[in-house]
Amino acid sequence: MKRTFFVGGIIYLIVGLGLQPSVTSVQAETPLKAKPVINNAKKPSPTAKQPQIELLNPGTGAKQQLRFKPPVKFKQAAIMTMNMDMAMSIAGQALPAFKQPATVMTLQTAVTKIAPNGDIHYEFSYSDIDFVGDTNLPPQVLNTVRSQIQNIRGIKGSAIVDNRGYTRKVNLVLPTGLDPNLKQMMQQMSNSLEQLSSPLPQQAVGIGSRWRVTSTVNINGMNLKQIATYQLVNLKNGVATLNIGVEQLASPSQKLTAPGLPPGVTLTLKSYNGKGQGQAIVPLNKLMPIRSTMSLRSNSEMTQTNPGSVEETPINQKLSMTMSIESK
Repeated sequence: MKRTFFVGGIIYLIVGLGLQPSVTSVQAETPLKAKPVINNAKKPSPTAKQPQIELLNPGTGAKQQLRFKPPVKFKQAAIMTMNMDMAMSIAGQALPAFKQPATVMTLQTAVTKIAPNGDIHYEFSYSDIDFVGDTNLPPQVLNTVRSQIQNIRGIKGSAIVDNRGYTRKVNLVLPTGLDPNLKQMMQQMSNSLEQLSSPLPQQAVGIGSRWRVTSTVNINGMNLKQIATYQLVNLKNGVATLNIGVEQLASPSQKLTAPGLPPGVTLTLKSYNGKGQGQAIVPLNKLMPIRSTMSLRSNSEMTQTNPGSVEETPINQKLSMTMSIESK
């Protein structure tokens, strides 16, 4: 769940967590195996492409290149809050809806070096994480998951991004004995953030400028294409305000490979689409937005096939997510 840089991390979190329930919840809600799972994930494909950026409109008025320039030793703390709700049906029968509590996480960052080419080296750590708010999850499930995510506290790492926001490298230091599910989630996020950066355009831009960032990543066997569109609506004293639109697409017939599925059980994607929007207020002399909001709604259809059977059980899911960041 790291906030590697700017809104790239925001969108990745929504991508990663937004897709995971479509696999893991199937295990929890069907008679296959009642086993609480948090965000199982497979490492993304090493062939995933670097994000592509296209300037759609240079904007009006005075133009300038947008570049990140935080000073060395600059420190920043951010509080991230995420809410998620989901509705699911299996073989046409709706499952009881469950409301997850909000996840609240505190991230600490510190700039350690600015390279001659403008690359920004920084360290990060998770100082706190917990669930807050109402939920109808069974207490034993909630307590199990809460005890697992507490292991995120104290996890540290480092990253390198260029001054346009491309993530060049992420190093994550995981403690020994970490829960395998949590370890997989953290490793996937570390790898995928290098493919889901949200870079600024190369060209000088003005108010009203728009650019599009296209990214691909593999999550649980699903090759996902994400198209994020940014519009610069304000720029004053080095603080940019960006409106963000997100579209997510995935081709059908993909085999999903969620860890924890019983042997021989197959999940096949039939369709997936997601759309979201948000806004970020981004000081160019800092690592993270001082304020950001993002929401996403997605629909997915898949089928489940059990060992020795050719019968396919249809599974439908609707997911809504919101996420906010406040930093100092």
